[in-house]
Parts: sequence; C-alpha cells; structure tokens
Amino acid sequence: MKKPNPTSRLIPAALLLYAGSALAAGSLSIEGFGTFGIVHSTQHSADYTTEPWYNPHGAGYSQNWSPDVDSRFGLQLDATFNPKLSAVLQVVSELRYDNTYTPSVEWANVKYAFTPDSSMRFGRIVMATFLDSDYRKIGYAYPWLRPPLEVYNMMPVDYNDGMDATFRFHFGEATNTVKGFYGSDNLKSPASAYYPRIAHNAARGSWGVFDTFESGSATIRLAYEQTTLTLDGVNSFFEQFRNFGPQGLAIYNQYNAYKVPTIFWGASAKYDPGKWFVMSEAGKSSLMPSFMGRQFAWYVSGGYRVKAFTPYAIYAKSKKLSATSDPGLNLAAVPPFLQGYAAGLNAGLNGFLAPISSSTVSLGMRWDFMSNVDLKLQFDHTRLDAGSPGLLINLQPGFVRGSAYNLFGAAVDWVF
Repeated sequence: MKKPNPTSRLIPAALLLYAGSALAAGSLSIEGFGTFGIVHSTQHSADYTTEPWYNPHGAGYSQNWSPDVDSRFGLQLDATFNPKLSAVLQVVSELRYDNTYTPSVEWANVKYAFTPDSSMRFGRIVMATFLDSDYRKIGYAYPWLRPPLEVYNMMPVDYNDGMDATFRFHFGEATNTVKGFYGSDNLKSPASAYYPRIAHNAARGSWGVFDTFESGSATIRLAYEQTTLTLDGVNSFFEQFRNFGPQGLAIYNQYNAYKVPTIFWGASAKYDPGKWFVMSEAGKSSLMPSFMGRQFAWYVSGGYRVKAFTPYAIYAKSKKLSATSDPGLNLAAVPPFLQGYAAGLNAGLNGFLAPISSSTVSLGMRWDFMSNVDLKLQFDHTRLDAGSPGLLINLQPGFVRGSAYNLFGAAVDWVF
C-alpha cells in the first residue's frame, strides 16, 4: 500500500490556521453550495455514475432511482490577509470510492498576487482541464444537470497538489489568460472483481498549460497537460501475464498501467450574450502504452433563456482510437493445467480493451424558481458503439455491449 501524500494533510491544516488569523482580522468569508439529485436508468444490468473512476455504484443495477449520482454538498472558506495574499479551502461531501460521504478536500491553496494580472498559488488546486472544471462540483454554476461525461471523464485526475501561475494580458476590451501548473496527485478507486480492495493510484510529474481568450460574450480556450499515471489495481491484473514467459511479458509491456505517459489536448469555445448560449468542447487523450490507449471526445450544447426558464440540448460523442481487442495468450503454448487460467486472463484483457465509445443526446430544462436556487430536469439517450460498455460500471452477466439506454434525472442546486 502506498503511503499517503503528507501534503494532502499539511496543506488543509495550515490553511485552517491561516483562516483563524484571517477571522480575527475580519477577512474570512464562508460560502456553501449543494445539489440534491435523483436519477433513473433503463439499463438494469449495469450502473450509471458521473465518476466511473471513483464511484462503487450508481443508477441502474444497484439502485432503480439513485440519489448518489449527482448529490453533493460543499463549503468554501475564502481568507484575505492583505491585497496580495489570500487562501481558499473547499470541502465537498459526495459519494466516494469507499461507499461513504466522508468530506474530502477539493481546494486548499494559498495565492500570492504579484500584480492584479499575475499570481501564483501553492497547495491543492482543481485541474483546469475543461471549460467548467473550476466549478464542476457547483451544479448551480452551469446550465445543465451535469456536464457531458463523454468529455469530462477523459482524464481521471481531478486536482493537483503543487503550484500554478497565472498571467493575464489585455488587448483593448479583450483579455488573454495563460495558466501553467506542476505537481502530483494520489487517487483511490473502489474494489473490483480484478482487485478486491481499495486501489491506491498515483499521478506524478503532472504539468500543463491553459490559454483562455475572452472578448465580450465570446470565450476560446486551449488546454495541454501531461502526467505519469499508475493504476495499482488495474496493474495487478496485467502483472499476471508476466507468469507466461515472453508472450505474457509482451502483453504486459503493451497494456500495463504502471507509470504510463499520459497526454491530453483540449479546445473549447463559448458564446453567451445573456439571452442564449452555445458552447462546445473537444479533447484527445493518449495513454500509451496502456490498455486505455487513445480517446477522442467532443460535445456541442445550446440553450435559450426565457425569464426563469432555460431549455437546453446537448449532443456528445466519444470514440476510442486505439486497439479494442487482442488475441492475448496463445493457449496452445500454455500447459494444459494453466489453460483455463490463461483463458480467463485473455477475457479480462479484452474487457479492459473494450472501446469506451458512445454518443448521447440530452434534452433538459432549468428553472431558477428562487434566488440562488434552481430546479433541473434532464433526459438522456445514450447509444453505445459496437462492443462498447461506455462509461457504465458494475457490468452484470445480462449486460449487452453496444446497446442503448435512457436516463431520467432531476436535481435542485443551490448556493449561499
């Protein structure tokens, strides 16, 4: 078992001490946010969840109607010590890898502003991978019930323990913001059939650059990031191939999940003049050599605001670009008493290689019926590509790859 990163414990403790001093000076603000949602899935042989990397269950097989998919609650403390030095601590309670709602630290960093347009942060910082990453946990901040998962689940790393730097440039009425980061992260995944206990994973040497151009109602954003990813639970499965000589070692070297170079490119655009909005994001991830391979995903969305109501639509698509099957071990070259074991490994290998490819059409309505409170209703129709389980988890014997399913969701979001 990997030792926990001491930074993850020290940073929140230090920030609480800072916050105490800020409170004495009268410069501490406390904000909160939350979502209570419920989701029904017509796919009863697998589970739908917003965090397939981290959640142990969801809507469908485990629960006919699930409150765990979208529900969460968070508190944020913002401390300002002087015009240049500030800090933030955000704690979120939502379904975790261990099937609890134990609060976890999402943000915990100190910021120093050299000028109004340049600053650095040190501590735990949410990864700015996607357009809505900074407020992905705050359902009230975006128009949909949830961001399109085909795009927003391309990278398994949500936050970074390290530092980032931001520089803003002005061109008349337009601004261009460049942000770079460096750090690492520890991740945990729920137990599975391949690894019957909590898996300890890691992202090391993470760095990236994000460029955001804003002019009037228009936003254009480019993203690049890379890390070295280790998924211990998954890798324990692939290590078993090494017991089968050169052919097994070749399979391990091609598909293992140990120190995998991981690269992500992303582009997004948004136009929101107030009465209506249209936005789109696209991303390509490369986790090679690894069973995850290369993935491309995109979505386009639009909505129209009529007083307190915002009807909207989304179309999202993901496609695996690398190998989706492999013959695996040559059973004829395996001793007879090991052929059953080897056949099981081959089946598991192709389960991991299955394409995470799907398309989703979503129709929804947002109703801002109170100040800082909204109600959202959303219908999703997802079609899985041939042989694909999509992002579903807990696949059961009756599950049909390449099938389609519908989701019906409702949620109340609030901020205070």
